[in-house]
This record gives sequence, C-alpha cells and structure tokens, in this order.
Amino acid sequence: MLFGSPLEIRVTGTWLLVILTVALACSGVNLVLHGHPRLGAGAKRPAFVSWILPAVLVGLSVYLLELAPSRPVWAVGLGLLGLVFSLTVSAEYVALSPESPGHLRARLGLNVLAYLLAFVLFTAAYGARTRSLVTATVTLLAGGFLAVDPLSVADVELRRVLPYAAAVGLIVGEGTWALNYWRLGAATGGLVLLLLFYGAVNIAQQHLLERLRPAILVELAAVAAIVLTIAVVWAP
Repeated sequence: MLFGSPLEIRVTGTWLLVILTVALACSGVNLVLHGHPRLGAGAKRPAFVSWILPAVLVGLSVYLLELAPSRPVWAVGLGLLGLVFSLTVSAEYVALSPESPGHLRARLGLNVLAYLLAFVLFTAAYGARTRSLVTATVTLLAGGFLAVDPLSVADVELRRVLPYAAAVGLIVGEGTWALNYWRLGAATGGLVLLLLFYGAVNIAQQHLLERLRPAILVELAAVAAIVLTIAVVWAP
C-alpha cells in the first residue's frame, strides 16, 4: 500500500535478463573507453556518464525483444541492436575528444539517440495508463538519467551537471502528472513529454555553456509550438 492505494512490483525473468544485459553492456563500454586519454584522473566527465545511453539502449531493446511475435523478428531485432550498440559505443569514444574530426557527428548522433530513447520510454510510460505516482516517477527518473549525457558536453564538473539533470527530470515528471488528466494517445503524450525534455535539456545546456540568449529561447519555443500543433492536429 502507498498513499492508500495498492502498489505491486513484480520481478520477472524478463527484468532479470534486462538487469544482466545492462550490467554486461556497462562492463563492455567501460572496457572500450578505459584507455581513452581524456578519462584519466581529474577528468570532468567520469567514464560512467558514457555508459548511460548504451545501457538504456540495451535494457530497452532486450525488454522489447522479449515481446517479439516471432523468431525471425527477434533475430532481426537482435542484429539491429548489435549494430546500433556498436555505433553508439564508437560514438561515445569519439565524442570524448572535442578535437577529433568526427566529434560533432558523434555528438549529434548521441543526442538523437538520447531523444529517441526518451520518446520510447515516455510513450510507454504514458501509454500504460497507470497511476500518476507510477508514471510520473518513471518519466522523472528516465528524463533525469538521460539528461546527464547531453548536459555533460559542457566543460563543467559532474556535480554542476547533476542538479540540472534532476531539474529536467522533475519538469518531465510534473508534465506527466498534468498530462494524465488529459486523455491523449500514447504517442502524442510521449511527444509532448519529449518536447518538455528537449526544451529543458537545451536551455540547461546553453546555460552551462554560458550561451543562453533570448534568441535561443524563441527558437526552442517556435520548434515546440510547431511540433505540438502538428501532434494535436494529427492526434487520433
């Protein structure tokens, strides 16, 4: 019982598999990044920050693979996971070196992956139609966790990044709580939450980089308004 309502948590074989594969993924990423010269003592961006996106990618993919309707679909999905995971780890390695020729492409790819993972998680949480206490908590944790990686591109220490990531998660969680009173489709609700996440992450990032200007706020507001209008118009 929590706040007078029943709350049940089941630990299934699928969840145990997810935990195991995430642990293996983090171990593999750490092994690949271990020798990078920018991850030595005193590095502002700790190695474990680069585990976040690969870990979420693997955990979410393994969970979805368990829902595959057939063996061929499962096999194709597993192959795609291996490919995307390899590209993600490679991008994490390249993104650690701002002077690298492929740094911008790697960082862009990682940002896109972060937003895609956020959209899937937000859509799944909102579409579950369960209690706000559960869905808001899930999106709060997911949003805050995923925000750490893109916010860490600013050349600041992690202790400065974490409060901003927590604020991003709180904004998404509060948004989820409010959206639960508005019966949108799962994808539309996930898109609205993604817009909150996108806007909060970019504002926090520009602030950490000391580049936050009114023009950036106007640009983010315009993008959000356009996407939100399209989502509402095309919502089922």
